[in-house]
Amino acid sequence: MERTFGEDELWVCKLLHDNLQLPVRLLTTDRTVEAVFDSVHGTAAHPLDPNNDTVLAGIFADDSPCDIPCYSIWNGFDQYVWLHFGEPSGRAGAIVIGPVASSTVTDEMLEGFLYDYRLSGAHLDALREYYRQLPICYQISLLHAGTLLYYLIYRRPLDLTEVIDRSVPFRKPLASLNDELERSLTDRRLNLNFHNQLNAANMMLQYVREGRKEELVRYRDLFPRENMGILSRKSRLRNEKNLAICLTTHTMQAAIDGGLYPEVAFIASDLWIQHIEDLNDVDEVVKAVQEILLDFADRVSRQRLSRSSKPIAVCQDYIFNRIYEPIKLTELAKAAGIHPAYLSKLFKQETGMTVSEYIQRQKVEEAKKLLAFSGASPLHAASLLNFHDQSHFTKVFKKYAGVTPKQYKDRAV
Repeated sequence: MERTFGEDELWVCKLLHDNLQLPVRLLTTDRTVEAVFDSVHGTAAHPLDPNNDTVLAGIFADDSPCDIPCYSIWNGFDQYVWLHFGEPSGRAGAIVIGPVASSTVTDEMLEGFLYDYRLSGAHLDALREYYRQLPICYQISLLHAGTLLYYLIYRRPLDLTEVIDRSVPFRKPLASLNDELERSLTDRRLNLNFHNQLNAANMMLQYVREGRKEELVRYRDLFPRENMGILSRKSRLRNEKNLAICLTTHTMQAAIDGGLYPEVAFIASDLWIQHIEDLNDVDEVVKAVQEILLDFADRVSRQRLSRSSKPIAVCQDYIFNRIYEPIKLTELAKAAGIHPAYLSKLFKQETGMTVSEYIQRQKVEEAKKLLAFSGASPLHAASLLNFHDQSHFTKVFKKYAGVTPKQYKDRAV
């Protein structure tokens, strides 16, 4: 004879709570709470979902499994397992075990949660207190509680994998939990102007994608620096570095979308990230962000204008990125994936100069920057760029610049 929804389910709820020391609720399909078995204070209400709207919507969703335990986790912290009695069974309701946390929820975790959902830090204290009250239960233990619940109701054993297979997310997004939460976010939306920031960031990445370096120079001050997010609360320098690294990744992808060879883009990205990690000043990191955008846009532009084949383009960027290192033909050939002899022939054919001549030209261009902007002496520039001696450096520099390094520096000053 089919059991009626009532005393048996209440007994099961009490039995589970008394033995597992976990919060248990008995619900009806209209989402009414028939009974709560928890501490004397009752089940804690989530500060961002005080009426349990999101959880109840997930439990009683149209695609929520009936007559088999279902496991779900909300916001990465709150765990539930429930047995939903659907209309086909002749009963209507659900037994819910939870919420429980799988581990201690730290302030750092909560701060990350608030950042991920663009929520105000004003919620931190309430969230901290809420999770302090939640019992801790490992996921495997909660899944076993689900199989126990099933056995107590149906007197049939159930394999743990069947509960795992029924794991589903609560799909309702946090940002639309209820009108109260929406109102609490209004000031933040207005103050930080996320929409405008997103538009500005997307515009900058589009300029990179199109190789429009001049536009980046013109509008680089529009790139949002304030309120870009918090990726480290312990160190402003670390936060700026993390943001810069994220931007480098997005910029690299935009450059690839714009036609830059992936191998070249990845190498450039790695070098920029290494450069960022070596910086020790916040202003230097901010400056590097602008340089990264300009660098990738310039690469895309040069790639579009160049008729070079892929191996030659890879070599050119290899030289660009290692201009301060000794560069050997064998290393270039390895990077390009072709034989050194064939590379020499192909390079001359496509660029009109030998590999050695091209490297010398690039070193002279870099030397100009050192002499004009860094305060380096001709001797120091020669040493940095791995010339054999100052005499050789002067000879090569005059060949391509038309003046000696000293003359060039004097004019620049």
